[in-house]
Amino acid sequence: MRTQPTKSFLVLILTAISIFHLNSCRQSSSGISSPTSSPPIVGKIDSSPVVKQLWYDQFDNANWQENWAIKPEKSWGLANLEIITDSSGRFERVLRINYPQGSASPSVSRKDNAPLGGSQFYADLGISPHDSLRLSYYLRFADDFDFVKGGKLPGLFGGNGASGGNIPDGTDGFSTRFMWRRNGDGEVYAYLPTSKDYGTSIGRGNWRFQPGIWHHLEQEIKLNSPGKANGRIKVWLDGVQVLDIGGITFRYVDSLKIDGIFFSTFFGGGNSSWATPKDTHIDFAEFSIGT
Repeated sequence: MRTQPTKSFLVLILTAISIFHLNSCRQSSSGISSPTSSPPIVGKIDSSPVVKQLWYDQFDNANWQENWAIKPEKSWGLANLEIITDSSGRFERVLRINYPQGSASPSVSRKDNAPLGGSQFYADLGISPHDSLRLSYYLRFADDFDFVKGGKLPGLFGGNGASGGNIPDGTDGFSTRFMWRRNGDGEVYAYLPTSKDYGTSIGRGNWRFQPGIWHHLEQEIKLNSPGKANGRIKVWLDGVQVLDIGGITFRYVDSLKIDGIFFSTFFGGGNSSWATPKDTHIDFAEFSIGT
């Protein structure tokens, strides 16, 4: 004769089902967006660890550019930046970068006589070169920001840096800027000695930017040992790790180190199809470098 389940047994089963459902909901709300072509490259999803701070700037000094130790060469678009009071009240002062309607990369400006949008400069920050560093900053896209096809965002660099289709040779430089892509998909856009033609897209779609809100963006890179492909890139968005990828070659010589911040931001892309259809801006706040 079939026996009926006891009340305690039914309660145990229902409790197990509830726990399974709760865990599934937590996993689905992790904020990671899978790219369309392949699964995302992610590591452990955790909060960013405590970092020993080496350098910091919150734009509270009128001479903030001195604190950044900006290199005069390869700088442009400084007229497109301004220090303003943060309307949200979260930060006292922020760096606003303006992108005029029709602007894209400097090459588009030269070819099409289009406005020059965004800004770019290399900054060594007055700190010593390192084999491993962590960059942290906050950014907020304008409320009605149109991501179009994509654009550049600040990252780290070593040596002479690298951009604009100039592939480094493993002894002269590298760069690890961020990019936004269509619909706000994020990625690391790295110029490496292994890159082909242009930068290497890493982790596209592992996270997504949203207009009108402050995001906390962090990038940690560990350089490879010369002769070994054991370099690493990690990324956190709003305290959640969204990228952890190893096997990267940044350099072929030990003398090449991480030197500072490659502040580079514009729409593009090398032609007008990347251009912003309207005047817009991005606000940046609280940059820091740590180990």
